[in-house]
Amino acid sequence: MLGLSPWLSLLIVLVVVLLARHIPERRRTRRLAAPVLEALDSAWVPVILGGLTGVATLAVWGSLTRTAVVHDESAYLLQAQLFSRFRFTAPTPPLPQFFEQLYVNLRPAVFSKYPPGTSLLLAPGVMLGMPGLPVVVMNALSGALVFAVARRHAGGVVALLTWLFWITSFPVQYFHAMYLSEVPTSLAWLAAWWGVSRWTTSRRVRDLAIAAAALALCGITRPLTAVALAISVGVVLVVVARRGARPPWLTRGEIGTLAAAALVAAAFVGVWSWRSTGSPFTTPLSLYTQRYVPFDRLGFGVRPGDAPSATLPWDQRVTDGSFYEEHRIHTPAALPTAVVARARMIGRDMWYDWRGGLAVIALVGLVGAPLALWVGLGSLTMQLLLYLLYAHPARWSLYYIEGLPVLAFATALGILRVLELGAHRTSSSRARLTVLATMLVLIVYPAVVTLGQVRAQIATDHAYYDTFLSALPEEPDTAVVFVRYAPSHNDGLSLVRNVPDMSSSRVWVVYDRGAENAQLLRLAPGRKAYLFDEGEWALRPLDSVAVTARK
Repeated sequence: MLGLSPWLSLLIVLVVVLLARHIPERRRTRRLAAPVLEALDSAWVPVILGGLTGVATLAVWGSLTRTAVVHDESAYLLQAQLFSRFRFTAPTPPLPQFFEQLYVNLRPAVFSKYPPGTSLLLAPGVMLGMPGLPVVVMNALSGALVFAVARRHAGGVVALLTWLFWITSFPVQYFHAMYLSEVPTSLAWLAAWWGVSRWTTSRRVRDLAIAAAALALCGITRPLTAVALAISVGVVLVVVARRGARPPWLTRGEIGTLAAAALVAAAFVGVWSWRSTGSPFTTPLSLYTQRYVPFDRLGFGVRPGDAPSATLPWDQRVTDGSFYEEHRIHTPAALPTAVVARARMIGRDMWYDWRGGLAVIALVGLVGAPLALWVGLGSLTMQLLLYLLYAHPARWSLYYIEGLPVLAFATALGILRVLELGAHRTSSSRARLTVLATMLVLIVYPAVVTLGQVRAQIATDHAYYDTFLSALPEEPDTAVVFVRYAPSHNDGLSLVRNVPDMSSSRVWVVYDRGAENAQLLRLAPGRKAYLFDEGEWALRPLDSVAVTARK
């Protein structure tokens, strides 16, 4: 964030375009521009840009061994740790009320409530001791596909500008440097459209298989997002098939490919559910919802008796209480306000601060836009409409981050449209190169500032838990640390996190439950007892013998 006028970007684009159109075109510059623009068609360009995307993620994250920050990340990482050990669950801890964790089931075993896609992809990194590595790789692939898909439909100049606007967005950099499901779903969306766009011209089953695999990944990662993608892809497949001279419908091979991907995804979900909850028809998500947050479902309003349980730890009651209130006010009458607020936040993620004027440029990009842009906008709109079935604050625009490449694509197209505005023919290669080079130079400073700001924010986010870890008892002590939160505790953060193997865990971090602490200490006689007081930010040893004796 630079704190500059949102109209600055619009002014810059207009000035750059004006200069590009009026600089005399010499034969020498024309000979130079053509091969440079042709280089953007090289097969290596997506690879290079993908690599730069991965490097950017690593630069702002700072490490491949980052800990989780928010509750969701902790739950995904816990399940990834279990998968890395080729297990679906861990045994229920003794006295589970001490180990309660948001988004984690503790009975009949320990496992995350979330669909397994994200944790499956994180598991190889966990096995290597670098849980952040899969995130960096997924972002690198997404960066390559952003360019490749845009280039396929609008050429190298638009594609490079698309990648540039996407990669320099604060929300893209920030949310993609986390253990969150939106990282693999962003990749899945791009891969699906890459496969579909190739299939529309080749009609090869292997191209459609890319889209089918991406849809399956999205389905076992964020199901509602996958439904929006599947509807959009399905419409394109049907339209293309009906237009073709041969065949007038999808072939058996194409139908079989789509069906196979769907069956594999459904089968895995069934096995995952069975191995976790004991029933293939009860998913970990539905079990968690039923037990902890019965109001957290698709639909409108709440039902009597849906309020969060009063037996939960204080910080979880606060979090669940805020969700409950969000669902309570989410009614059909509130939908017009909700859709406007959410759409505005989606737009903000691409056109914020000094980039605000680019929204006008993006509107120009709709004029004569390729069908791919309209399909992308249709997908994003479908996602927005489907999520109206679910209550969430408008500021949670992270749910729609898969659609930001579409907005970046519209912005890049708009710049080229402005360049050609009023011209009798397509802009010259020299003019397009001038615009591209100038935009690259001008965006360097805000890009560097944005990356620095994202890195600083991430460091601040991690400071809370990392500082707590540094205060824990040193090896070789084994301990139980009872956490007492301050009244001002941020309920979005937690120090209590479950582990895949409690018996080998050197330190158990649990809730302070006062007199009940003695019950847990009796089950862990060889562990030293400590109390961590968040208000004082101090770790104090407890006399475990005295505590158990008092009980």
